[in-house]
Amino acid sequence: MPQYSFNDIPRVEGVKVAIITGSNEGIGRITTRELVRKGWHVIMACRNEEKAQAAIQAIRAQIGVVDNDNLKLDFIQLDLASYESVRNFVDQFHQRHLPLHLLINNGGVMMPPFGLTKDGEELQFGTNHLGHFLLANLLLDDLKQNVPSRIVVLSSRAHLRHPGIEFVDERRNQPYPDTGIVTYRARAATYGQSKLANMMFCKELAERLGSESKVYCNGIHPGVIKTELFRHLHPGITTRIMSPFMRTVENGSMTTLYVATHPDIETQNIHGAYFVPSKHIPAPYIRPAEVAPNPVVLDKNARERLWELSKRLTGLTNTI
Repeated sequence: MPQYSFNDIPRVEGVKVAIITGSNEGIGRITTRELVRKGWHVIMACRNEEKAQAAIQAIRAQIGVVDNDNLKLDFIQLDLASYESVRNFVDQFHQRHLPLHLLINNGGVMMPPFGLTKDGEELQFGTNHLGHFLLANLLLDDLKQNVPSRIVVLSSRAHLRHPGIEFVDERRNQPYPDTGIVTYRARAATYGQSKLANMMFCKELAERLGSESKVYCNGIHPGVIKTELFRHLHPGITTRIMSPFMRTVENGSMTTLYVATHPDIETQNIHGAYFVPSKHIPAPYIRPAEVAPNPVVLDKNARERLWELSKRLTGLTNTI
């Protein structure tokens, strides 16, 4: 298999704008840094302004080029756990009168204690799926007006183990049991459900756009990464057991960057695919591979049912 590195990311010409959610830390931050390095204008869509501004300064220092002050790197506040915040973000983006060529649905939460979004939905499903569902639909016209354009949906291999979406609101939003390992399993299952929803959304959006569309929507599993995403797990689990098998954030960003920028996506007309990273964790990094998703992702009826549920919950009346 051919190798892949940051050097393989094409440099862009002219104005190319990307929005990356959750980009102040982890693989989102590395993705932002490498796109800016190659000439992209990146909008960091993050909840915490202080952390985002610190990330902007760190990225500028890391790139360290002569025209550092001209790097196109901005922040607009976005809380994916709030429909109002998502709509406000889109309004603020439109006020800048910029084109949009790339949307990376990177942000999310993993296995936090039970909680609800500001709109009353279970936190993982609401943040990881519903917030991104609303964001992508509100920005879809921008992407269609600036083709070729791309949407990258970060899922997880956790989606492979989940049997399906819980469509009954009361059961989907039911608090976790407070009994040790049962609580852990409930948190993990709910995370898997949100990641399954990500891939179902990706596949359904790609099909609705059509195989001739120049908006390329694809999903990825970035690998198991040493990031803040694991902050809700017991530190001993991550440090003593998982850490030797985890990827660095630089390694973990490679699959995102490949699907976001590599010419293969357009020349091979890839829509609705699921990519995973190379099994080789140490450098040199090998090009990501397209693999089969959870069979539920291929169930058209299940995808349409999730789409209608998501429309209802986010208050969207018209979608593609």
